[in-house]
Amino acid sequence: PDMSTGMILFEKEAGVWTITMNREKKLNALLPEMIVELCDVLEEARRDHAVRSIVLRGAGRSFCAGDDLHPEERFKYGNPDLQTRLTVGYARLVTEIVQMRKPVGAMVRGYAVGAGMDLALACDFRFAAPDTKMAAIFVKRGLGGGCAYLLPRYVGFGKATELLLLGEMVEADEALRLGLVTGVVEEAALGDETYAFARKMAKAATAAIGAIKLA
Repeated sequence: PDMSTGMILFEKEAGVWTITMNREKKLNALLPEMIVELCDVLEEARRDHAVRSIVLRGAGRSFCAGDDLHPEERFKYGNPDLQTRLTVGYARLVTEIVQMRKPVGAMVRGYAVGAGMDLALACDFRFAAPDTKMAAIFVKRGLGGGCAYLLPRYVGFGKATELLLLGEMVEADEALRLGLVTGVVEEAALGDETYAFARKMAKAATAAIGAIKLA
């Protein structure tokens, strides 16, 4: 395996790249430097023709607890303006995944909330452990805008409005019913199920998948 170091890990194996958010003690909450590194790794995957499928996951017991809002970390270089947020912040990361002309899957467990929910929804398939909790939690953090593009495309305008305005947790079974996840898989089989699908996608027609995603 070819592993990087630090808060973003990636592993290459037989056409499938695994990208891991590696900030376990903070439930993989995103710092600005993590977002930039994730974007760089995704760009490398996009350019490498040997990469035919990608799995995104979080280290430890959670997928991603969203943006880290700790003021000392978040704003240590000054309070970013909107343009900076869009080009350096997680909106850029979501766009990178959506526009990736290769299949991208998420292996989800624990919390996938806020920016973490957006990252999962940006992927093309999501396999979730039974303990998964998803939420467009932005309103409870005094924020707005996150998930507003992707969420209505999964659940419809009315339900998306409800989830965005309430910011309440959606358990795994409800997430499956709403179409927020592709499948709910027992924890012991989660990796096998996710990678079986990722390898199936890696053997499929990558150019056609890219064209479908672009459309």
